Amino acid sequence: MILAIFLALIALIALYCEFFLPGGILAVIGSILLIASFLFFSHASSSTFLSVAYAVLLVIASAGVCLFALWKMRKSASSDSFFLKKDQEGYVAPSIEKNLQGKIGEALTELKPAGHVRIEGICYHAIAERGYIPRGASVVVDSVRGACVIVHTETKRGNCEND
Repeated sequence: MILAIFLALIALIALYCEFFLPGGILAVIGSILLIASFLFFSHASSSTFLSVAYAVLLVIASAGVCLFALWKMRKSASSDSFFLKKDQEGYVAPSIEKNLQGKIGEALTELKPAGHVRIEGICYHAIAERGYIPRGASVVVDSVRGACVIVHTETKRGNCEND
């Protein structure tokens, strides 16, 4: 009986820790230990009533541990979010000069539609305005959007019948 109670305590600790160390392994281990605890208790006890009462006690204790872990998580968090609320110092978002519009460059990679281009010796992340642009093709910057430049091929645009 002492082994059954010891296994149950270890199982409840594993279930509690699962809430703070995700991955599912501790939940599986805890569940297996709970079942083993019940089997050891049932084997050691000659009374069916005691076995059923122990099983109910294990279910109530497991639910209690889960509710306590959820309460502890809510209490320790500043809000209902798992995301960091503080500013992250030292991070600077990339910025691209807005005066690149109209500049000519070269496709360093295939743009289908995203890739990299070199404009005035600097490598930029780029998105092709339309379709596919092969590597090495000459490109013209249409606009700058965020940390990326929107480009098209240097060949004359608007020669399609649908344009």
